[in-house]
Amino acid sequence: MRRLIQCAAVAALLLGVAPFAAEAQQVMALPNGFYAGVEAGAIVPQSISVHGSGSSGGETVTANGDLNFKAGPAAGVVFGAHVLPTLAIEGNFEYAGFDLHSLSGTIVATGPVAGALSGSIGLQGRFDTYNGLVNAIWTPLAPAALYGISPYIGAGVGFSHINASLTAVTVAGSTFTGSVSGDETDFAANGIIGADFPITSSLPQLTAGVRYRLLFVNTASSGSSGSIFGSNGNFFGHVFTANATWHF
Repeated sequence: MRRLIQCAAVAALLLGVAPFAAEAQQVMALPNGFYAGVEAGAIVPQSISVHGSGSSGGETVTANGDLNFKAGPAAGVVFGAHVLPTLAIEGNFEYAGFDLHSLSGTIVATGPVAGALSGSIGLQGRFDTYNGLVNAIWTPLAPAALYGISPYIGAGVGFSHINASLTAVTVAGSTFTGSVSGDETDFAANGIIGADFPITSSLPQLTAGVRYRLLFVNTASSGSSGSIFGSNGNFFGHVFTANATWHF
């Protein structure tokens, strides 16, 4: 249900640009062939499920919960080529960074001291991701956009290299500092919805646009591949960007 609401919101955003593009009052043909563009916006990460445990002196502590993040900036470049008037293949190279926010869940202790504690602890740290994906883009109205607007959908696969660090933990008002870090490269995939429209009728090669991407990264780990939080689930991020593209 939440994904449906998000898609509806993106669709409403795309429809909202129609009155501005309609000023042209004509069907504009966009060039076919190669194109290159830049994008800038934000990433809104979803929480990642985490699990960790440790033992010392006959005492075992196990933690289960969700790792929560703050939204952060995203920027990248796109290079593509039309293999058909309605189909393009593109490479998308992007940086997205965001800060840690908190860990919410349950901590269970077994041994001489036994008990359970539920709640949230504050975290300070950083995730920097470098993503490279190859996408197939379908533009159903190409080569003739409707009132200048050219909507599209797409999907692609690639990789994500993640640098993660944890620098501080805040529990019950007390902050404990330290430094733990790790990095890994994982399989990535994304789904895309967006739209482009010419900025001026006299220069149709230059288009502006908006794009939404649901980014998936296969970060699921058993804790043996460098994860700094024990085992964890997969990563999902919502990437919203504004784009400027030159069509050759």
